[in-house]
Amino acid sequence: MYEQRKAKVIFNKSGGNSSENSYTNRVTIPTMWIKYLDITKSDREVLLTFDGNKIIIEKIEE
Repeated sequence: MYEQRKAKVIFNKSGGNSSENSYTNRVTIPTMWIKYLDITKSDREVLLTFDGNKIIIEKIEE
């Protein structure tokens, strides 16, 4: 499967004791992609890899 989608990064202010300039960043991943990777609510651990140009998300197989 190969598919590309344009998305926006969501910036949320961090809470708790973090500095006032701290942000949490999120990107929504299409549900179809999550299902294709067989990621579920009970088995949701993934490996994130950053190579300087790309962010790669892989399901961790146990």
